Amino acid sequence: MLKTVLYYLIFSPTFLFAQNVNLKTVLNEASAGSPLIEKSQAQYDEVSWKKTEALQGFLPTLTGGINYYTLKKYTLTDINLGSGPVSVPQIVPTTTYSLTATIPLFDGFASTNRYLAGSHLEKSAQLDLDWTRFSLQKNITLQFYKVIAARSLKEVSEQNLKTLTDHLKDAEALKKAGIATSYDVLRVEVQVSEAKAEILNASDNFEIAKNKLGELLGKDTESRDLEGSFPKISNETLQTAKVLKLSSRADLLALQEKSQSLQNLDSAAGRYWVPKIGAFGQYQYYNNINDHFSDSDHFRESYLVGLNMTWNLFDGMGSIAKSHQAAAQSIQLQANVKITELKAKQDFEFWKRKLNYFKTIYDSKIIDIEKSSESVRLAQAGRRAGTRTSTDLLDSELDLFRSRASLVNAQIGLVESIINIELSTGLSIYDFEK
Repeated sequence: MLKTVLYYLIFSPTFLFAQNVNLKTVLNEASAGSPLIEKSQAQYDEVSWKKTEALQGFLPTLTGGINYYTLKKYTLTDINLGSGPVSVPQIVPTTTYSLTATIPLFDGFASTNRYLAGSHLEKSAQLDLDWTRFSLQKNITLQFYKVIAARSLKEVSEQNLKTLTDHLKDAEALKKAGIATSYDVLRVEVQVSEAKAEILNASDNFEIAKNKLGELLGKDTESRDLEGSFPKISNETLQTAKVLKLSSRADLLALQEKSQSLQNLDSAAGRYWVPKIGAFGQYQYYNNINDHFSDSDHFRESYLVGLNMTWNLFDGMGSIAKSHQAAAQSIQLQANVKITELKAKQDFEFWKRKLNYFKTIYDSKIIDIEKSSESVRLAQAGRRAGTRTSTDLLDSELDLFRSRASLVNAQIGLVESIINIELSTGLSIYDFEK
């Protein structure tokens, strides 16, 4: 026995690391390693650097350069000195070290608008990240309880098959004794066959639900056992779910920020007609005496400082096109905001009604289970007393199993309704982790 235990400890990782996990643990794992959150975080980082890129419209630029001519032929300039024209070569430095600085002074506030666009885009990315975390947590919570529900339905199916199998044995024994008929046996055999098929379906649904949970967690599958029970939904929760508030939906706020960003980009692109003014300075350390690369005795210095102005009179419609593109994209985003708001309202109304429906079903199934349990007890007592048949007991037990399955479906329906209401409003109305 000890050797068997040691074998499994050494060679069976599943046995070694088997553990039960609750909803809080699963959510923490998703926050730490979900590919969806990693992707959204990377998008936020990208947009943050775009905002930093917009600072180049305010900050100076500094560039350095080195030129060394390996082959040259000077241009000649003819000068008349009285005795005849003389050709004077234009001396170009063979070696030049240069340092150039430029400072933007005024561009019609195009850089200001680009920076504001980057700020709005960064806020939009942050809101998208918040929404990704929120929606992922809600979807994982729902899938967690779907796994619980699938497991419960599988257990109900297994209990149903076990009960039907026992009834089949009793029916066959009673038939041999001449008390039951072939009809009684055939009826139970059909029900056993259906129960076996239902177990296969329930087992498949259980495995599919676990795989879906693993996908949300960024894993190939989820093989651990889940700890948890269905939450108790109070009437206060039902009252909270009757009010629609869209002001907290991070995805809607993100779209609005993105639309504002495009409006700023439209304004920035529309400043192409404004002349741009800047200051510049250049320092050169050069050698135009010989062709040596590092002969410091023959190097000279020069510098220049000044202002420049550029005016984009016509650039082939490029700036006008960019301005109109940004404006059209802003209109598209505003339309998306409206579409998302309308869908959120429809989803809220749909799931609010579903919540009331499943709460009614849940309350009725609690009573049905009590009645079915009492019916089974009476049928068992009646069969012992000879006033009830095995068929009466079988029907009572089947009603009990149906009520249990309906209760599980009502419970997962309640959870699904609450989570979808939370996704439509962007607000948490129930703490599933407590």
